[in-house]
Amino acid sequence: MRVLMGGASGMIGSSLSEFLIRHECPVVKLVRRKVSNDITEIYWDPEKGELDESKLEEFDAVIHLGGFNIAKKVWSSKVKKRILETRVKSTQLLAEKISKLKNKPKVFITASGMNIYGYTKGDAEPFTEKSKETGHDFLADVVRQWEAATKPAKDADIRVIHARFSAVLGKEGGLLKKVLPIFRMAAGGRLGKGHQIMSWVDIDDAVEILWHCLQNESISGPVNVASPNAVTNREFTKALAKAVGLPAFLPMPEFMIKTIFAEMGEVLMLSSIKCVSSKLGDYEFKYPTIRESLNNQLGVNVEASESENKEEAPKEDENPA
Repeated sequence: MRVLMGGASGMIGSSLSEFLIRHECPVVKLVRRKVSNDITEIYWDPEKGELDESKLEEFDAVIHLGGFNIAKKVWSSKVKKRILETRVKSTQLLAEKISKLKNKPKVFITASGMNIYGYTKGDAEPFTEKSKETGHDFLADVVRQWEAATKPAKDADIRVIHARFSAVLGKEGGLLKKVLPIFRMAAGGRLGKGHQIMSWVDIDDAVEILWHCLQNESISGPVNVASPNAVTNREFTKALAKAVGLPAFLPMPEFMIKTIFAEMGEVLMLSSIKCVSSKLGDYEFKYPTIRESLNNQLGVNVEASESENKEEAPKEDENPA
């Protein structure tokens, strides 16, 4: 399988590239700088609409994981515009180019987000790919336009998958890289009251899920990339503190989050999103619990709590054999 990849320099992209190469799948990366290797790189500039379609022939799959980091800066109108345009323009350019190829790729996978569902209230059931898409805030609108940008590829009968990522836990980037230094100084703590629910997935599972989607021709449309065990912010804080072996007793009050981070803080730090997937079939998570994921990423060996052991134990009417 020969793969063309956009956004290969990010945490997910670089991990997926390494995985594909280990599985003997040649990866060619889309880059916005001068090409250093004609065999492994192709130049493009989505803002200018520049991408030579003659170089896109003979790829089995196209994967695009790029976009301006939504947590990098407070959401000014300028930052919001960049978040939207870096996703929509690049996705649309790729979709249009591959839809016109003589030898089209079999599958086009793009990154996406879960905010399109809206937010979890109370003890509501988790969102699945079958849930109504009732989100109405900025990120929900971004997801709608982002996914709609793949239409030329769909119209050309290319199998399109929208990987709706939850918070991806990996020591090389994302949430974990941001908060680890704080927790390792014993300066971590819950956000607000800590009741907000966080859907998450280990980076190794995220990569395996993308591979699973590439291999299974029956999978198309949105796919929730999330562990089956969402946690509250309080639970995440407790688990991370235990993993680093230090207390986490310095919470950040809700008013402070809203004051410093404004809309971004309310959406990314204080809102609840509980998602699972109904499309992954027989995929078996390598790191289904937050404890197992943190053990994996931090190289520690925190043992399961009594409550976790009870959850994992077979029910009385089940035959453990």
